[in-house]
Amino acid sequence: MMGGIGAILTVVGLGFIGFILKLLAVKNIAEATGKGEIFSKYLWAAILNILASLILVGTMWGAILGASKSPGFGLGMMGVGGIIAVILMIAGVWFMKQSYDMISEETGVGMFHTVALLYIAGAILMIVMIGGLLIIIAAILEIIAFFSLPDELEKPGEDAVVVA
Repeated sequence: MMGGIGAILTVVGLGFIGFILKLLAVKNIAEATGKGEIFSKYLWAAILNILASLILVGTMWGAILGASKSPGFGLGMMGVGGIIAVILMIAGVWFMKQSYDMISEETGVGMFHTVALLYIAGAILMIVMIGGLLIIIAAILEIIAFFSLPDELEKPGEDAVVVA
């Protein structure tokens, strides 16, 4: 439930609050499944994507300020910063894909695998701008995936473990 609400908040523009809720939801899933790697991969994804966002914002401001003195410098700065941000974003989304694939395997919710594929394809295709559409579709499907999670997970030979 927490992950679904976080995904909704992210889509409607309350990204930081949504991000925290999704992070907590993935942590709960990792604890419920006993696979700490699920959370560590998602945490790396979060760190790299935050770093990419900061670089992109810094690059935009630097390009705006630099363009007033030299348009070539501003464009060059935007190009270099943009490329670095995209590379970091792709690396971050790769970690998220690995985390979501593990969640899909552990919970049986195949939608997480689809979301992971759309996010990675969207990140790669951001270079040609169609990636933004794929990321929007992935974000919507992410909401559905989180709300599709079972309330409890059965571990072989153990009692049910509460996920959310």
